Amino acid sequence: MAHSLNPPVAGSRLALTPWIIVLAGLAALYIPTLIDLFRGEWSSDRNAHGPIVMTVAFGFLYFRTRQLISQQLFERSPLPALGFPVVAAGLVCYVLGRSQGVHVLEVGSLVLVLAGLMIAFFGVRTWSRMWFAFFFMLFMIPLPASIVDVVTLPMKIAVSTATEHLLYWMGYPIARSGVILTIGQYQLLVADACAGLNSLFTLEALGLLYMNLVRHPSLVRNVLLAMLIIPISFTANTIRIIFLSLITYHYGDAAGQGFLHSFSGLVLFLSALLLIIGVDSALSWMVRRGGASDEGAGLQLPALQPGAWHQLGRVTPRVAVGLLVGMLVSVGAAWALTPTLTPNPHTIDLAGSVPTRFGDWRELPGAVTQAELSTAEDGGRNLEQPYDDVLMRTYVNSQGQQVMLALAYAKEQRQDVKLHLPEICYPAQGYKVISLTPAPLSMTASAPPLPGKHMLATGQGRLEAVTYWTRISDAYPQGGLAMRMQIFRDGLRGKVADGILVRASMLVRDDSEAAAAYAVQDDFLRQLVAASDPRGHALVAR
Repeated sequence: MAHSLNPPVAGSRLALTPWIIVLAGLAALYIPTLIDLFRGEWSSDRNAHGPIVMTVAFGFLYFRTRQLISQQLFERSPLPALGFPVVAAGLVCYVLGRSQGVHVLEVGSLVLVLAGLMIAFFGVRTWSRMWFAFFFMLFMIPLPASIVDVVTLPMKIAVSTATEHLLYWMGYPIARSGVILTIGQYQLLVADACAGLNSLFTLEALGLLYMNLVRHPSLVRNVLLAMLIIPISFTANTIRIIFLSLITYHYGDAAGQGFLHSFSGLVLFLSALLLIIGVDSALSWMVRRGGASDEGAGLQLPALQPGAWHQLGRVTPRVAVGLLVGMLVSVGAAWALTPTLTPNPHTIDLAGSVPTRFGDWRELPGAVTQAELSTAEDGGRNLEQPYDDVLMRTYVNSQGQQVMLALAYAKEQRQDVKLHLPEICYPAQGYKVISLTPAPLSMTASAPPLPGKHMLATGQGRLEAVTYWTRISDAYPQGGLAMRMQIFRDGLRGKVADGILVRASMLVRDDSEAAAAYAVQDDFLRQLVAASDPRGHALVAR
């Protein structure tokens, strides 16, 4: 009797072996990625939703598979001619993303690889019945900081403005400058995680998951609910900022920035969930009043018959080993293409390389306060404080003209830690950018003009004309996307280059004085570059 039971058990184990081989390849690819995410992006408030989205996505994938099997809708019509090219595309994205630190490619490749495997082994129809699980995985991908900076800032300002008006209406002493709220004796910075695109994405994912679980039959109702997630996100974020402001005002800064700050994240999602349910209930009432059916299908999980999982079928060992080899080669290729830091041989202290007196210009101690550039107090660098050295001075000439100089240097330029652009930093401090135009800047007679920018911004009770350029490696990219592409090109050449932001600004009385101010700044920067020693010159303009 014992011998009669062994063959089925042995056959079952043999059928599982190829699947285990494929899973081993996936583990080799993505376990290091997940470890890095938990230590990095997912450990910050900005992307703390990532692990939750991943867990829910894989849980939904399991339950949806079980549901389809129980309903005999899990078909096995392999289409390797389409599936394996999708897997290959995913592996290419993995290699580029993993080696160059592009999270969109690295984490997004997981969606492509899993989708390709499903199409190759089970066909397009089965994949299409599980599309939401793959779509939901997209919400766990950390967004590029340049996109977050551009899209988040208006949202942060809007949430800050709403918070200011509501708390003022409630009788609290509150004022706002940009995204900085002053309530009583305390100041609060409305950060990306508190009122930004990431929380919008998280709440949109929560709403879409809710819709998919409830599965209302009305398309119009589902579209309306999806669109209403945006104002729901805005409202929930405003509730969170009000909560933090009141906690800080009544119990002090330590309470506002400590445990209760993290607890406010729970307030955000509870508020959003209650608002989603409330809006859905209102839509349900309107649908029923219109005489339409409102019964959703819901997520049904009937019990499976014994042996139902065998519908997954088998994978031939040759295919499984081929996939494993391809995945391991991808891991090796990503490691080989990972760039290394290329130290700038001319790197020195900014304060020592930039003279305090040159030409007709001399330093004016204790002069006008500039728009901030930050460095980490412990010498470290992160998303909010990307610089290793910062120099801020004010110079005056014999005619009494004052120019504010700001230099911000970083030894490493990576996709997640790079220079901050003034058109992003200024509005975050309460300024409004009036104009931003390209400006070719001739710094030396023998070199072509540098591609810089002229910016006019108003705020803090003043009007400021700004001239600046950014250098990364030996290029002068303009804009966040151009900076990312330069870092990407440097990375493919195997190096991590340095970068610097050079900014000169002047206070003007009205728009008509801006052109003259730009001319003064151009001349000032030209003299500064000429007067700096060779090492300092290399920092400013290679």
